[in-house]
Amino acid sequence: MIDPTEPSKPSPEDNHDPDEHHRRMRFQWHDLMEDLIEDGRRRGLFDALPGAGKPLNLDRNIYEGSNTLANQLMKDNDIHPAWLSNRLGVVEKIERFRSEMSRTWERYRSAFDQAQGQSHRQALNVGWDEVCRSWQSRIEEINKEIASYNLKRPREQMELYALRLVDELKRIEAPRFLL
Repeated sequence: MIDPTEPSKPSPEDNHDPDEHHRRMRFQWHDLMEDLIEDGRRRGLFDALPGAGKPLNLDRNIYEGSNTLANQLMKDNDIHPAWLSNRLGVVEKIERFRSEMSRTWERYRSAFDQAQGQSHRQALNVGWDEVCRSWQSRIEEINKEIASYNLKRPREQMELYALRLVDELKRIEAPRFLL
């Protein structure tokens, strides 16, 4: 707001002398900027700025690279990079597979412990062998997805290691052959 009782100070825009303007720009630029800001404040140019009264976001660094800005935009909008979504999908498949392996092993172990007679144990052994073979083929499928992920991931991110049936059986403390 302009105070009518205050003597009006000539605005820098009112000065039509180009030489004076250039001289002030060259030697008194700080004073000129202050004058322009003060003049704008008096005329109310700063009264209705968007975001007025809100805290400043000081987390952003305008000098950071474009990847940082892109990642921040994705984070703010709850969007995952494709490689991360791919990783989460592969890890979820591995966890489901391991959970299924554990449940199946518990059923076979319990049935084998309670089996009466050699023929029943051999039938369980044949079934266990078929299960292990099917797991081997599933491991090969999962390993293809792991290899695909490892090719797409950024170098800085941890790679996923290929699964091996022997290691997965050790994880659940199951033998390859029951007999």
